[in-house]
Amino acid sequence: MSHRRFLFPASALLVLVAVGVGWWVVSTRGRAYTAPPPAFDGPSDQLTQTVIVPTLDTSIPDGKSVVWCASFQLAWNRLRDDVTKGPGRLAGGQAVADRLNRGDQTEADIDPADVYAAAGLTGDGIEDRIRTEMARRFPNVPPPDLGTGNAAVAYSYLAAACQFDLPFFDNDDPLEFTDAAGKRTPVNSFGIRKKDDYAYNRLRAQVHVLHSAKEPNREEDGVPEFILDLCRTSRPYQVVIARVDRKPSLAETLADVRRKIAQQQADAWLSNLRPRDVVLVPNISFRVTHRFREVEGKPIQNPALNGLHIDTAMQTVQFRLDRSGAEVRAESKAYVKPSARYFLANRPFLVYLAKRDGGNPFFAMWVETAELLERR
Repeated sequence: MSHRRFLFPASALLVLVAVGVGWWVVSTRGRAYTAPPPAFDGPSDQLTQTVIVPTLDTSIPDGKSVVWCASFQLAWNRLRDDVTKGPGRLAGGQAVADRLNRGDQTEADIDPADVYAAAGLTGDGIEDRIRTEMARRFPNVPPPDLGTGNAAVAYSYLAAACQFDLPFFDNDDPLEFTDAAGKRTPVNSFGIRKKDDYAYNRLRAQVHVLHSAKEPNREEDGVPEFILDLCRTSRPYQVVIARVDRKPSLAETLADVRRKIAQQQADAWLSNLRPRDVVLVPNISFRVTHRFREVEGKPIQNPALNGLHIDTAMQTVQFRLDRSGAEVRAESKAYVKPSARYFLANRPFLVYLAKRDGGNPFFAMWVETAELLERR
């Protein structure tokens, strides 16, 4: 222990780096796909209508979109388990530290091939170990910048992909996204369009309606509340779209969504898309780098890191949601006369990713505004 205190004088630093490439990519199997440029690519301080939060239970500010990725939590977990050997303690930042200490997300929530996390002391060679293991496991990723000098380092990298068995269609017309303030913004979207009625049965079959309000819906407004699994056969992850009322935090909104899913009756007529149903989801594409100023500069009070403060607490999140791929081939139409449901994510909604067979989400976003949507 005395050896470690010698390595860290009062001016020494703790570096927390979370490369949360918590994004999902959908593509046609065996076909090349070139993604369009992101709607936003830059530091978070250039965003005016979106906030990045360190934990799911962080309060959501009114009128803002919110992005959360588990990569920062995973870096903190490694710091807590491998370095401080107990819950992190921050002078002047304990409220955030407490939320991180009780975070439920672990590396088990992500496929082992898609995540890497480590923490340790520079005197023990943690920098070289991280760079070596990242080069072996993710050879196409540039070596991480972990700073210099005597320090403790906590690092995580997450890159998860979800593939649709069949790609959706690009919507030919703009989708009018109406934010909570009533502002309308035309955006690009994908899904199953009105003109695709009575066809594309295989594409319709991959959408699982996890919850749907029973109230009548109008074409321009859509079903007032719904939850969709966009591809019920995707493995190992699922992506869920939920047009629901926002709760005070992402954690409470997710809990509400899961309650609604659990209450849905096992009724094929409710859970399957009908021949005339429409599904439209905005394209989302961004890459944002964020500094967690609420913990940077805060002295660490754990004995194992005596004299350290958090110098850098940074996260990069990249996310893309679109139909990705060539259109499916036309199918023959079989006419029946069911009513049409319009599942339109044209008002504030939640999108999250999680392992299909259970576990905690590792990416969640509340889309309150059109700031990170692909404009028409």
